[in-house]
Amino acid sequence: MNIERFARTGLVLAALVAASTPLPAQTPATEYDGAAGLGLALRRLGATQRVLMIAAHPDDENTAVLSTLALGRGADVAYLSLTRGDGGQNGIGPELGEAIGVIRSEELLAARRLDGARQFFTRAYDYGFSKSADEAFRHWPKDSVLADVVAVIRRFRPDVIVAVFSGTPRDGHGQHQASGILAREAFAAAGDPSRFPEQLAQGLRPHRPAKLYQSLWRGTTEGATLLEAGTYDPLLGRSHYQIAMASRSRHRSQDMGQAQPPGPRPIAFQRVDATVPVESSIFAGIDTTLAQRARTLAPESVRREVVEALEAYDAAALALRAGFNALAPDALVPELARALGHLDRAEARLAAATAAAGAGAGTAATANARAGSAFVADPVAELRFHIAAERADLHDALARAAGIVFDVVASDERVVPGQVFELELTLWNGGARSVTVTALEPVLPAGWEAVPADPAAGDRLAAGTPLAPGALVTRAFRVRVPADAPPSMPYYLRAPRDGDFFRWPDDPTLRGLPFEPASTRATARVEVEGAALPLEGEALFRAVSSTDGEYRRPVRVVPAVAVTLEPQVAILPAGTTEVGTANAGNGAAKAAATGTSARSAGASRRAATADGARGPSATAARRLHFTVRLTHEAPEATAGTLRLELPPGWRAEPEAIPVRFAEPGEHRVFEFAVTPPDATPAGDFPVRAVFTAENGARYDLGAQVVDYPHIRPRALYRDAAATVRAVDVRVPAGLRVAYIMGAGDLVPDALAQLGIHAELLDPAALAAADLDAYDVIVVGIRAYEHRNDLAGQNRRLLEYVERGGTLIVQYNQYRFSQGGFAPYPLEIARPHDRVTDEEAPVRLLEPDHPALSWPNRIGPADFEGWIQERGLYFPRTWDERYTPLLEMADPGEEPLRGGLIVARYGKGTYVYTGLAFFRQLPAGVPGAYRLFANLLSLGARR
Repeated sequence: MNIERFARTGLVLAALVAASTPLPAQTPATEYDGAAGLGLALRRLGATQRVLMIAAHPDDENTAVLSTLALGRGADVAYLSLTRGDGGQNGIGPELGEAIGVIRSEELLAARRLDGARQFFTRAYDYGFSKSADEAFRHWPKDSVLADVVAVIRRFRPDVIVAVFSGTPRDGHGQHQASGILAREAFAAAGDPSRFPEQLAQGLRPHRPAKLYQSLWRGTTEGATLLEAGTYDPLLGRSHYQIAMASRSRHRSQDMGQAQPPGPRPIAFQRVDATVPVESSIFAGIDTTLAQRARTLAPESVRREVVEALEAYDAAALALRAGFNALAPDALVPELARALGHLDRAEARLAAATAAAGAGAGTAATANARAGSAFVADPVAELRFHIAAERADLHDALARAAGIVFDVVASDERVVPGQVFELELTLWNGGARSVTVTALEPVLPAGWEAVPADPAAGDRLAAGTPLAPGALVTRAFRVRVPADAPPSMPYYLRAPRDGDFFRWPDDPTLRGLPFEPASTRATARVEVEGAALPLEGEALFRAVSSTDGEYRRPVRVVPAVAVTLEPQVAILPAGTTEVGTANAGNGAAKAAATGTSARSAGASRRAATADGARGPSATAARRLHFTVRLTHEAPEATAGTLRLELPPGWRAEPEAIPVRFAEPGEHRVFEFAVTPPDATPAGDFPVRAVFTAENGARYDLGAQVVDYPHIRPRALYRDAAATVRAVDVRVPAGLRVAYIMGAGDLVPDALAQLGIHAELLDPAALAAADLDAYDVIVVGIRAYEHRNDLAGQNRRLLEYVERGGTLIVQYNQYRFSQGGFAPYPLEIARPHDRVTDEEAPVRLLEPDHPALSWPNRIGPADFEGWIQERGLYFPRTWDERYTPLLEMADPGEEPLRGGLIVARYGKGTYVYTGLAFFRQLPAGVPGAYRLFANLLSLGARR
């Protein structure tokens, strides 16, 4: 299977994990069921106000605003995040880049299921931290991302836009600034039909919201419009602010867990688009009911009839909320059905007026009937838009009140092209009155086929099938997946990015959505008290865990055989493997400079290398090890051969491996040793793993499954391909390294590329192991935040250094500097110092220091090809006993020297580095390997 057929992702992906995964979160659109779900649905009836919040990243949104408006006021609320947070870090796993973007997109959806809002995105890829909006717009074509924001406004049609950021340098992050600028420009551009006219050709209409606010996170509330988020909600048992904090805690990958304190929580809004007196509400002066909107939007010829119908609807909505009894929801069903009749009557009059007047009917209605109201290009279409949205809310309320439950269950979670699986559609009348079922049908992608187990059942349903209270009706189908069905993956990752911009598909209905709609769905049609009720449900695989009970998983199309190759980047030490005495002859001087005098525990073991360091042996250095993982998903047996495709002159052992799979779900792991030619020059060389089945089918596509308990599982696909990067890098032979894992840390895997097996120190080992057995101990990124035991064992680590050990601490956050964990004082400022330009020039302050000269001589070329950033969380100030080794700066800023500092402590060496090795090493950046090898080598002469 060729990846070109399904589009390259450009990701560096981990292996497909076929072993047991965490029990995943369920995936409903909302987490509110029963009486609470019905009560919230009733709050939405008659409330037509719409609010769009705009910011840059997942976790930038003000969830207190979202929950208070959506849950408390019943408003239609959405959050537009410019990016998916792809440049962020990961506090729960190793995923970075597009994979962490998938996690953070799903975390937004998990948050929205709790706070009641909807979610949108633009094409902007989060390339990492920036310091100005100008830098952001160098990565994102401004007019293109503005077009995306405008399209969301025209699609969602908000009355009010809430910008989270000001669009000025006080926002900090350059992407934050960009979001504030774009919110303000899009507010005006969305209503201008001359801007982005291609969107009008796709069916969108111009729309200028009535107001633009900025939500104020902190500071005075004087002169601001206030929204109280801390009011206790008896329907939900807590305040909307408390729900907002629970919603914010869904951003687990970003360490966003929050307390949920009770009590008043006023939120302040500052009007941006106009200078007006303080308003009582952000909706002041805005039409917020259907009848109010009809008075200005309905054509004059039918205005009276339309307004009367919608006034009756608005009155019915008030009465329904007032008559809500959580223990007797069925009493609301007749009134809900009659309320649909009011909407039908208004819609019929609008349709008749449009038909009578032709295509232009209604356009002569007042476009700006009152000061501050939204610009309306087509008043009739605008009113119909709001009626349609209200109808959807009413359908939801009616289904809940009537106790109608629609369930769609698939027989398999992972289906392969050409496979047949079963689909069972069940409608349960859990209410107290009879209903009539008129349809139960699957909704499938083009080319998929569904054959009913009972063909006559469709005819019976079409004629109307009564369903008594408590009864079920079920239809079963056999679904065939077409042989050319592509694997299920996020729509925005199906094609390679254009720089820092995702490529969206031609289908405009997908653009801006978090993910594409589920491929396997079903619909039902029910008549309740004479009202037609459409229902839709996603097909989910139902499974049962003996410990956790029932859980559901989405249906995914997967390759019959998935092939994953590791590592994605393999480092091949090029050139001579021996570090000669010319490089290390002044070992005593180097030891004195770094404070790495030999300890008695390690002196004899290192005596053999006292005159110089050696790289890996010639044989070991020329042999690369690759792991291939095969996962079989086809329901029938599959046999074939696994090979590596190599450059000319390269050899693999074994050359080929016959493989036979008998059952779906089988997972096999194979090892290959690859030997390149002796004279391999520096450069990049491709390696590919291919499984060829006996029928000639070729499989070379693997996946990374992003699967955590709080989010919906997603798969990202890529070629089973790797790059061998021949690099002139040396490291002392036999170096013993221990590693204290941090957050989202792949550095130990990268060290294996140097022939170093880093022993992981878990809490027990850190507390009791003989640390003197290690030449070097490396602390992973943010380990002091994520390892609760580390603070308690820090004294033990410092004593290890005092005795002559080498400790390398990679970037950590404020807890590290505030906790005094370093041997001498250092301070990380707020906001922290960082260099975000990955091409920023680097000056070597001490070129002859061992960290920069042995066993690899570091120069300007070693800082070429870095990705995303130079580094972060640089100390601002430090004790004079530290020696800074590097100087760098973002353009136009003062030079920073805190990226790499080294100190002698007792007989040993202490290193703190904010350089982003955690990004560079997995990406195979040669200079990062050479520099990190030097840091490790500080422990070679003790």
